[in-house]
Amino acid sequence: MNSEKMSSLLESWLNEDSVSNDITTHLIGSKKNAKFIVTGGPGVLSGLSIANHLMSEEDLTCNFLKSDGDIISSNENVAYISGDFNFILSRERLFLNLLSHLSGISTLTREIVDIVNSKNPNTTVLATRKTTPGLRFLEKEAVIHGGGAPHRYDLSEAILVKDNHLDFIIDLEAYIENARHNYPNKKIEIEADTMTQALSFANFNIDRIMLDNFTPADAKNTYLALKDKNPSIEVEISGGLNKENIIDYANCADFLSLSCLTIGSTPVDFTMHVNSN
Repeated sequence: MNSEKMSSLLESWLNEDSVSNDITTHLIGSKKNAKFIVTGGPGVLSGLSIANHLMSEEDLTCNFLKSDGDIISSNENVAYISGDFNFILSRERLFLNLLSHLSGISTLTREIVDIVNSKNPNTTVLATRKTTPGLRFLEKEAVIHGGGAPHRYDLSEAILVKDNHLDFIIDLEAYIENARHNYPNKKIEIEADTMTQALSFANFNIDRIMLDNFTPADAKNTYLALKDKNPSIEVEISGGLNKENIIDYANCADFLSLSCLTIGSTPVDFTMHVNSN
Protein backbone atom coordinates (compact mmCIF):
# COMPACT_ATOMS: atom_id res chain seq x y z
CA MET A 1 0.00 0.00 0.00
CA ASN A 2 1.42 3.36 -1.00
CA SER A 3 1.90 6.25 1.40
CA GLU A 4 -1.01 8.27 -0.01
CA LYS A 5 -3.46 5.39 0.49
CA MET A 6 -2.17 4.80 4.03
CA SER A 7 -2.61 8.47 4.89
CA SER A 8 -6.17 8.48 3.56
CA LEU A 9 -7.16 5.43 5.60
CA LEU A 10 -5.50 6.70 8.75
CA GLU A 11 -7.13 10.11 8.45
CA SER A 12 -10.55 8.46 8.31
CA TRP A 13 -9.84 6.27 11.33
CA LEU A 14 -8.34 9.13 13.35
CA ASN A 15 -11.39 11.27 12.64
CA GLU A 16 -13.58 8.39 13.81
CA ASP A 17 -11.77 8.52 17.16
CA SER A 18 -11.77 12.37 17.35
CA VAL A 19 -8.06 12.41 18.15
CA SER A 20 -7.95 16.18 17.74
CA ASN A 21 -10.32 16.42 20.69
CA ASP A 22 -8.79 13.91 23.11
CA ILE A 23 -9.98 15.81 26.15
CA THR A 24 -8.51 13.36 28.67
CA THR A 25 -4.98 13.73 27.35
CA HIS A 26 -5.25 17.45 26.59
CA LEU A 27 -6.16 18.19 30.21
CA ILE A 28 -2.78 16.81 31.28
CA GLY A 29 -0.93 19.17 29.00
CA SER A 30 1.98 18.68 26.63
CA LYS A 31 4.92 16.60 27.80
CA LYS A 32 7.70 16.50 25.25
CA ASN A 33 10.10 13.56 25.21
CA ALA A 34 7.60 11.10 26.67
CA LYS A 35 8.85 7.55 26.18
CA PHE A 36 6.76 4.43 25.66
CA ILE A 37 7.41 0.75 25.00
CA VAL A 38 5.12 -1.56 23.03
CA THR A 39 4.96 -5.24 23.97
CA GLY A 40 2.88 -8.07 22.57
CA GLY A 41 2.51 -11.69 21.66
CA PRO A 42 2.58 -14.52 21.27
CA GLY A 43 2.07 -14.60 17.52
CA VAL A 44 3.31 -13.59 14.09
CA LEU A 45 3.74 -9.85 13.53
CA SER A 46 1.91 -7.88 10.87
CA GLY A 47 0.89 -4.26 10.43
CA LEU A 48 4.19 -2.57 11.19
CA SER A 49 4.24 -0.47 8.03
CA ILE A 50 0.90 1.24 8.63
CA ALA A 51 1.53 1.44 12.38
CA ASN A 52 4.79 3.21 11.67
CA HIS A 53 3.01 5.56 9.25
CA LEU A 54 0.49 6.34 11.98
CA MET A 55 3.27 7.45 14.32
CA SER A 56 5.10 9.48 11.67
CA GLU A 57 5.58 12.99 12.97
CA GLU A 58 8.42 15.45 13.16
CA ASP A 59 10.29 15.13 16.49
CA LEU A 60 8.73 11.71 17.11
CA THR A 61 10.71 8.48 17.00
CA CYS A 62 9.21 5.02 16.47
CA ASN A 63 11.77 2.23 16.49
CA PHE A 64 10.49 -1.25 15.71
CA LEU A 65 12.60 -4.08 17.08
CA LYS A 66 10.98 -6.67 14.81
CA SER A 67 9.76 -7.04 11.22
CA ASP A 68 6.48 -8.15 9.68
CA GLY A 69 6.40 -11.95 9.64
CA ASP A 70 8.58 -12.32 12.74
CA ILE A 71 7.43 -14.69 15.47
CA ILE A 72 7.20 -13.08 18.90
CA SER A 73 6.77 -14.72 22.28
CA SER A 74 4.43 -13.53 25.03
CA ASN A 75 5.02 -9.93 26.18
CA GLU A 76 7.99 -9.49 23.89
CA ASN A 77 9.27 -5.96 23.23
CA VAL A 78 8.14 -4.83 19.78
CA ALA A 79 8.79 -1.08 19.58
CA TYR A 80 10.05 2.00 21.39
CA ILE A 81 8.18 5.26 20.79
CA SER A 82 9.25 8.68 22.03
CA GLY A 83 7.97 12.17 21.39
CA ASP A 84 4.98 14.37 22.14
CA PHE A 85 2.79 12.90 24.87
CA ASN A 86 -0.49 14.12 23.35
CA PHE A 87 0.32 12.87 19.86
CA ILE A 88 1.29 9.38 20.96
CA LEU A 89 -1.56 8.70 23.38
CA SER A 90 -4.22 10.07 21.03
CA ARG A 91 -3.13 7.42 18.53
CA GLU A 92 -2.38 4.63 20.98
CA ARG A 93 -5.62 2.67 20.54
CA LEU A 94 -5.58 2.77 16.74
CA PHE A 95 -1.90 1.79 16.75
CA LEU A 96 -2.54 -1.21 19.00
CA ASN A 97 -5.77 -2.20 17.21
CA LEU A 98 -3.99 -2.41 13.87
CA LEU A 99 -1.16 -4.53 15.23
CA SER A 100 -3.57 -6.75 17.15
CA HIS A 101 -5.97 -7.41 14.29
CA LEU A 102 -3.40 -7.87 11.53
CA SER A 103 -1.06 -9.99 13.67
CA GLY A 104 -4.03 -12.20 14.53
CA ILE A 105 -4.50 -12.88 10.82
CA SER A 106 -0.82 -13.59 10.19
CA THR A 107 -0.67 -15.84 13.26
CA LEU A 108 -3.61 -18.01 12.21
CA THR A 109 -2.27 -18.13 8.66
CA ARG A 110 1.12 -19.36 9.87
CA GLU A 111 -0.54 -22.05 12.00
CA ILE A 112 -2.58 -23.32 9.05
CA VAL A 113 0.33 -23.09 6.60
CA ASP A 114 2.48 -25.14 8.99
CA ILE A 115 -0.24 -27.80 9.27
CA VAL A 116 -0.61 -28.03 5.48
CA ASN A 117 3.16 -28.06 4.90
CA SER A 118 3.60 -30.90 7.37
CA LYS A 119 1.64 -33.09 4.97
CA ASN A 120 2.16 -31.43 1.59
CA PRO A 121 4.61 -28.52 1.15
CA ASN A 122 3.46 -28.09 -2.46
CA THR A 123 -0.04 -26.93 -1.52
CA THR A 124 -0.58 -23.16 -1.23
CA VAL A 125 -2.85 -21.61 1.39
CA LEU A 126 -4.95 -18.73 0.02
CA ALA A 127 -7.08 -15.99 1.51
CA THR A 128 -10.46 -15.05 0.03
CA ARG A 129 -12.27 -11.76 -0.65
CA LYS A 130 -14.14 -12.11 2.66
CA THR A 131 -12.33 -9.20 4.23
CA THR A 132 -13.22 -6.21 6.40
CA PRO A 133 -14.34 -3.30 4.17
CA GLY A 134 -11.48 -0.83 3.85
CA LEU A 135 -8.92 -3.28 5.23
CA ARG A 136 -8.57 -5.74 2.36
CA PHE A 137 -5.05 -4.82 1.32
CA LEU A 138 -3.78 -4.86 4.90
CA GLU A 139 -5.53 -8.14 5.70
CA LYS A 140 -4.25 -9.80 2.53
CA GLU A 141 -0.77 -8.49 3.37
CA ALA A 142 -1.11 -10.06 6.82
CA VAL A 143 -1.87 -13.40 5.16
CA ILE A 144 1.35 -13.04 3.18
CA HIS A 145 3.28 -12.28 6.40
CA GLY A 146 1.90 -15.56 7.76
CA GLY A 147 3.14 -17.54 4.78
CA GLY A 148 -0.06 -17.66 2.74
CA ALA A 149 -0.99 -16.06 -0.58
CA PRO A 150 -3.66 -13.41 -1.29
CA HIS A 151 -5.70 -14.95 -4.16
CA ARG A 152 -7.57 -12.08 -5.90
CA TYR A 153 -7.26 -8.61 -4.40
CA ASP A 154 -10.28 -7.48 -6.40
CA LEU A 155 -12.66 -8.49 -9.18
CA SER A 156 -10.36 -7.21 -11.94
CA GLU A 157 -7.48 -9.58 -11.21
CA ALA A 158 -8.92 -12.81 -12.60
CA ILE A 159 -12.06 -14.39 -14.03
CA LEU A 160 -13.74 -16.58 -11.43
CA VAL A 161 -17.02 -18.08 -12.61
CA LYS A 162 -19.16 -19.17 -9.66
CA ASP A 163 -22.55 -20.83 -9.44
CA ASN A 164 -24.50 -17.57 -9.64
CA HIS A 165 -22.61 -16.63 -12.82
CA LEU A 166 -23.28 -20.04 -14.38
CA ASP A 167 -27.02 -19.51 -13.99
CA PHE A 168 -26.77 -16.60 -16.44
CA ILE A 169 -24.24 -18.03 -18.93
CA ILE A 170 -26.06 -19.68 -21.83
CA ASP A 171 -23.00 -21.05 -23.67
CA LEU A 172 -20.06 -21.67 -21.32
CA GLU A 173 -17.60 -22.56 -24.08
CA ALA A 174 -18.40 -19.36 -25.96
CA TYR A 175 -18.07 -17.37 -22.72
CA ILE A 176 -14.60 -18.80 -22.09
CA GLU A 177 -13.47 -18.15 -25.67
CA ASN A 178 -14.67 -14.57 -25.34
CA ALA A 179 -12.85 -14.21 -22.02
CA ARG A 180 -9.61 -15.52 -23.53
CA HIS A 181 -9.92 -13.10 -26.42
CA ASN A 182 -10.68 -10.01 -24.33
CA TYR A 183 -8.48 -10.79 -21.33
CA PRO A 184 -5.62 -12.98 -22.63
CA ASN A 185 -3.45 -12.37 -19.55
CA LYS A 186 -6.10 -13.16 -16.95
CA LYS A 187 -6.51 -16.57 -15.34
CA ILE A 188 -9.87 -18.28 -15.75
CA GLU A 189 -11.28 -20.35 -12.90
CA ILE A 190 -14.65 -22.09 -12.60
CA GLU A 191 -16.36 -23.26 -9.43
CA ALA A 192 -17.71 -26.83 -9.38
CA ASP A 193 -20.15 -28.37 -6.92
CA THR A 194 -19.73 -32.02 -7.97
CA MET A 195 -17.11 -34.32 -9.43
CA THR A 196 -19.14 -34.71 -12.63
CA GLN A 197 -19.35 -30.95 -13.04
CA ALA A 198 -15.61 -30.50 -12.35
CA LEU A 199 -14.66 -33.11 -14.96
CA SER A 200 -16.91 -31.47 -17.53
CA PHE A 201 -15.27 -28.09 -16.89
CA ALA A 202 -11.86 -29.66 -17.49
CA ASN A 203 -12.80 -29.95 -21.17
CA PHE A 204 -12.65 -26.17 -21.54
CA ASN A 205 -9.66 -23.86 -21.98
CA ILE A 206 -9.42 -22.79 -18.35
CA ASP A 207 -6.62 -22.56 -15.80
CA ARG A 208 -8.18 -23.70 -12.55
CA ILE A 209 -11.20 -25.49 -11.12
CA MET A 210 -12.48 -24.68 -7.64
CA LEU A 211 -14.08 -27.56 -5.74
CA ASP A 212 -16.67 -25.95 -3.49
CA ASN A 213 -17.77 -27.62 -0.24
CA PHE A 214 -16.39 -31.05 -1.10
CA THR A 215 -15.76 -33.69 1.54
CA PRO A 216 -12.10 -34.76 1.86
CA ALA A 217 -12.84 -38.10 0.16
CA ASP A 218 -14.73 -36.50 -2.73
CA ALA A 219 -12.08 -33.81 -3.06
CA LYS A 220 -9.28 -36.38 -3.28
CA ASN A 221 -11.10 -38.51 -5.86
CA THR A 222 -11.97 -35.47 -7.95
CA TYR A 223 -8.44 -34.07 -7.71
CA LEU A 224 -6.92 -37.33 -8.96
CA ALA A 225 -9.48 -37.62 -11.76
CA LEU A 226 -8.84 -34.05 -12.90
CA LYS A 227 -5.07 -34.49 -12.89
CA ASP A 228 -5.45 -37.74 -14.82
CA LYS A 229 -7.58 -35.97 -17.41
CA ASN A 230 -5.52 -32.76 -17.59
CA PRO A 231 -2.26 -32.72 -15.58
CA SER A 232 -1.74 -28.99 -16.16
CA ILE A 233 -5.04 -27.85 -14.69
CA GLU A 234 -4.90 -26.29 -11.22
CA VAL A 235 -7.26 -27.48 -8.50
CA GLU A 236 -8.45 -25.32 -5.64
CA ILE A 237 -10.65 -26.30 -2.71
CA SER A 238 -12.85 -23.81 -0.89
CA GLY A 239 -15.80 -23.86 1.47
CA GLY A 240 -15.81 -24.89 5.10
CA LEU A 241 -12.04 -25.18 5.47
CA ASN A 242 -10.56 -24.34 8.86
CA LYS A 243 -7.68 -25.10 11.19
CA GLU A 244 -9.33 -28.26 12.49
CA ASN A 245 -10.00 -29.96 9.13
CA ILE A 246 -7.34 -28.47 6.85
CA ILE A 247 -4.99 -31.44 7.27
CA ASP A 248 -7.60 -33.67 5.61
CA TYR A 249 -7.43 -31.58 2.42
CA ALA A 250 -3.66 -31.04 2.19
CA ASN A 251 -3.19 -33.76 -0.44
CA CYS A 252 -6.38 -32.98 -2.36
CA ALA A 253 -5.52 -29.76 -4.19
CA ASP A 254 -2.90 -27.32 -5.41
CA PHE A 255 -4.58 -24.47 -3.52
CA LEU A 256 -6.68 -24.29 -0.37
CA SER A 257 -8.66 -21.06 0.14
CA LEU A 258 -9.95 -20.17 3.59
CA SER A 259 -12.15 -17.25 4.60
CA CYS A 260 -11.37 -17.91 8.27
CA LEU A 261 -7.90 -16.41 7.76
CA THR A 262 -9.38 -12.92 7.55
CA ILE A 263 -12.72 -13.25 9.36
CA GLY A 264 -12.01 -15.92 11.97
CA SER A 265 -8.67 -15.07 13.55
CA THR A 266 -8.09 -14.22 17.21
CA PRO A 267 -6.38 -10.84 17.81
CA VAL A 268 -2.88 -10.87 19.28
CA ASP A 269 -2.59 -8.85 22.47
CA PHE A 270 -0.43 -5.69 22.40
CA THR A 271 0.04 -3.03 25.06
CA MET A 272 1.79 0.33 25.29
CA HIS A 273 3.15 1.61 28.57
CA VAL A 274 5.58 4.20 29.86
CA ASN A 275 9.20 3.24 29.39
CA SER A 276 10.93 4.00 32.66
CA ASN A 277 14.41 3.13 31.38
